[in-house]
Amino acid sequence: MSKSFERQGDAKTWLAEQVTNQARGEFIDPRGSKLTVSQWAEVWSRGRRVAASTRARDGSIINSLILPYFGKRPLGKVTSAHLRAWIADLVETGKAPATIAKAYQLLGAMLELAVRDGRLVRSPARHVELPGVSRTEMQFLEAGQVAALAGAIDPRYRVLVLTAAYTGMRFGELAGLKVDALDLLRGRLVVSRSVNEVRGRLVIGETKTPAGRRTVALPRFLGEALAAHLAGVKDPDGWVFPAPEGGPLRRNGFRSRFWLPAVKAASLPGLRFHDLRHTHAAFLIGAGEHPKMIQTRMGHSSIKTTLDTYGHLFAGLDQAAAERLDQLGSAAAAVTLASVSDISRTAART
Repeated sequence: MSKSFERQGDAKTWLAEQVTNQARGEFIDPRGSKLTVSQWAEVWSRGRRVAASTRARDGSIINSLILPYFGKRPLGKVTSAHLRAWIADLVETGKAPATIAKAYQLLGAMLELAVRDGRLVRSPARHVELPGVSRTEMQFLEAGQVAALAGAIDPRYRVLVLTAAYTGMRFGELAGLKVDALDLLRGRLVVSRSVNEVRGRLVIGETKTPAGRRTVALPRFLGEALAAHLAGVKDPDGWVFPAPEGGPLRRNGFRSRFWLPAVKAASLPGLRFHDLRHTHAAFLIGAGEHPKMIQTRMGHSSIKTTLDTYGHLFAGLDQAAAERLDQLGSAAAAVTLASVSDISRTAART
C-alpha cells in the first residue's frame, strides 16, 4: 500500500497513526474498504442461509431501497450522517416505519459483516435513530371472534383458523404441515417445514429460522378438532390443510378465495391472517405465561423479538400480578400483622 503527501510532516503523522491503529488492533487495509456497497451486498447475500421467500423479499428491499442510495459508494465512505440522510429521504417519500426498519436492519447486517471481515473498524449503522413502528397495524381477536371467523370460512379451513389462533403458527408453516407431524395421542405437533410462494412458484423447505423448528402442545379441544378434520385420512405424507385441488395451499389463492370473504362475513375489516398469530401471543400474555415460553412457542429466534413485538401487551399485567399476590399472601400476612398490633399495644401500655 502506498500513499503520497506534499509535506514530510504529514507523512510522518499518518504513519504514526497507522502504527498506533495496528497496535490497537484497529488497522484496516484501505483496499478492503474500497469495495462498493453493491459489490459487498452480493458477497453478503451469497453467504446467507435463509428461506427462498426471505431471500426474495430481502433482495427486493436491497434493490429498491438500499442500492439506489448506497450502491456505488465504497464501504469505507459510508458514514452515520449518510445513514441519517437516507432514513430521512425514506420517511419523506412515505415509506412505512416497518419497511424503513427492515431496510436499515439489512444494511446494518452488511456493515457488521464488513467489520468482522476486517474491512471496517466499526459500523456506522450503530446508534442511528429510526422512526417508530406503529402498533396499530396489529389486530388481536377475542376467543369469540376467532370462533366466529372459523364459522364464517369454508368448512375445509375452519380447523386451519383455529390452529393458527391457538398455536401461533405462520401461514407457511400451516401450509407445510403434514399428517406425520401430528401426534394427537400426546396432544402435540412438530413444526419443521414451510411452504412459501416466491414469484408465483411454490417453495417447500425448512422453517424460516432454526428456532422455527419446534414442538407445540395442543389445547385438548384443538387436538379433537384436528382428529375430526383428518378422519379417514391415512396417508402420513398428506397435507393437513391441502389446497382445494390438492397439493400445498397457496397464500394468495387462499386469501382471495376464502380469507377475505370470511373476514367480511365475520365483520372483521382489515384482519390479516398473520393477526391470528398476534392473537395467539395475546392469549398467552393474557394468561400470564412467561415470555421465554412464549418465545419458544412462537418460534422466535430470541426473547428480544418477543418483547419488542409484544412488550406493550405485558404492561397491563402488573395489576393482575398484584391481585394474585394479594390472594396468595393476605391470609398469612393477616396473622403476622395481628401479632405486630398486639406487640404495639403492649408496648404502649408499658
